[in-house]
Amino acid sequence: MKKIRSALIYLTILVGIPAVNAQSLGRVGSPVDIVTTTTAGTVLMGGGSDVDAAFSWMIQKSGGGDFVVIRATGTDAYNDYIYGLGPAHSVETFLINSKTLANDSVIVQAIRKAEAVFFTGGDQNDYISNYKGTALGAALDYLINVKHTPIGGTSAGMAIQGYVYYDGITNVLSPNVLGNPYLSATGIRYNDFLRNPFLQKTICETHFNTKGGLTSNGIQGRQGRLMTFLARMITDSALIDVKSIACDEKTAVCIDQNGVGMVVGLGKAYFLRQWCAAPETCIPNQPLTWTNGVQVYKINGPGSYTAQPSFSRSVNLTNWTTVMGGIYEFWTVNAGVLTIGQTTGTPVLCNPVAVNETLEEADIHIYPNPTSGQFTISLSENNAAITITDMLGRPVKQLQATQQSTQLQLEDNGVYVVFIQTKDGISARKLIVTEDGR
Repeated sequence: MKKIRSALIYLTILVGIPAVNAQSLGRVGSPVDIVTTTTAGTVLMGGGSDVDAAFSWMIQKSGGGDFVVIRATGTDAYNDYIYGLGPAHSVETFLINSKTLANDSVIVQAIRKAEAVFFTGGDQNDYISNYKGTALGAALDYLINVKHTPIGGTSAGMAIQGYVYYDGITNVLSPNVLGNPYLSATGIRYNDFLRNPFLQKTICETHFNTKGGLTSNGIQGRQGRLMTFLARMITDSALIDVKSIACDEKTAVCIDQNGVGMVVGLGKAYFLRQWCAAPETCIPNQPLTWTNGVQVYKINGPGSYTAQPSFSRSVNLTNWTTVMGGIYEFWTVNAGVLTIGQTTGTPVLCNPVAVNETLEEADIHIYPNPTSGQFTISLSENNAAITITDMLGRPVKQLQATQQSTQLQLEDNGVYVVFIQTKDGISARKLIVTEDGR
């Protein structure tokens, strides 16, 4: 019955109600906008066949509101598909393939009214080059961070979701870029498009186990090129604790308003996080060497297109340590050769070693300790390098102190190690962060 009603409404829209303009490819459902209460969420879909559960989850997060599909090429094929998956008030597809359209006030206002937004596949550079810095880009930021509208994308539409993204212009393959990480040229971009709150210092990768070529030791997929992207994030931009979320085809990660990423679909999702030290060799025209590499939490989807997101297959992206339903492994690169599936890291525990404690206790004060998050480091001199790590040795904050007193903030509860290096040596101090500072 719903499909018949959908077809009748769609026909009415085509013949009796004008689209927002020629770049609206059509709308199914109600022709009149509705206002619903939305709940934030992000869908990262790896491409290939669509995962029904991810769309029905977005519809639920939208409060049954108006669902907008954005694409740079293609048709309105998603309209009837999404409308048939749940109680969406309407589904409309916009074809936006120029900066002119991305600045069109009528189109932008229509999209601002959406209760859910989804980007289709294609070429991610079509989105980046046409939407970045436009009124549409500002509208997307409003939807994500003010209105808390669920947003998502598949293939190229997933690739653009992280704070860090690869523009895809060079379309490098794993076997080639492992031998020269800079074949991707200037294609890795930082913090200049979407600002999904749980994807900071995170790059997203799609079609993970199918595209990307075959390495010399028989690994099929984009694992190798992703390792080079992460290595360059550290080397080129001095980022620490870099991360990635990658999905096989027919697989999606649904990130809820609390930052819990739940895996749905038929394939696997991969949560990569820097393990200990930076790459030893990441320079143009030389093979990548990164002996510490990354820790990977790998989760199988439930094996169904319709099984709903569940905490039983998840990673909490607020700390990346609260996990369920998967297994850990470690990936490293030595002289351009990728090794995956290792059950222990290199080193086994990423704890700082060989600290030469030559600074006197009286030279350093950290207070309050324990703390609820905000604390002060007081030194006897005004030039010190400060690095704070978690208990596995993974850096969470780095800075150069230029004053004798430095105020800092840590968001997550836990036990940390504060390393302070001056001209006189290095000292390590334990710091405890709790909810109430006790």
